[in-house]
Amino acid sequence: MGDKDTGGSETTAGNRGSLGLSPRAERLLLGRRPGTAVRLAAVAGVLFAGTFLVHLPPRLVGGLSFPFGLLLPLLVGLAFVAAAAGAYHNDGLVVSVALAGGPSFGFYLPLGLFDLTYPSATMLTALGIGAAIAVGVGTAGFVVGAGARRLVDRAG
Repeated sequence: MGDKDTGGSETTAGNRGSLGLSPRAERLLLGRRPGTAVRLAAVAGVLFAGTFLVHLPPRLVGGLSFPFGLLLPLLVGLAFVAAAAGAYHNDGLVVSVALAGGPSFGFYLPLGLFDLTYPSATMLTALGIGAAIAVGVGTAGFVVGAGARRLVDRAG
């Protein structure tokens, strides 16, 4: 509570953060530094765009297409590492879920948009699976990354 590394989230009256939450809840959801949270959200967007681009059908992007196919552990690993790294650098559960959501939505949205599977996935199915993976993997990455940072802080 007495942390000076709040990034200005305690600037409003009544001991409330800029989102109307307690400063502690705001730090848990968005991280210790709001500026870093914004930069990590941009990284999530880049992860989404990159994964979406390489998962488009070959007829649209030619040799850039890399169908993950049976390499779903690669997708989950990318989402987990992104979420854990984000949590290690800034905490922020919502930011970790966004970082995990970049690759997962980038993978599942083309399935719904371009009928890349049989039977075809609807957009609702693609969004639902992408969200489930983002929340599950992002939360796990948050626990590991934030926990690792706390261990390192206590050790050093």
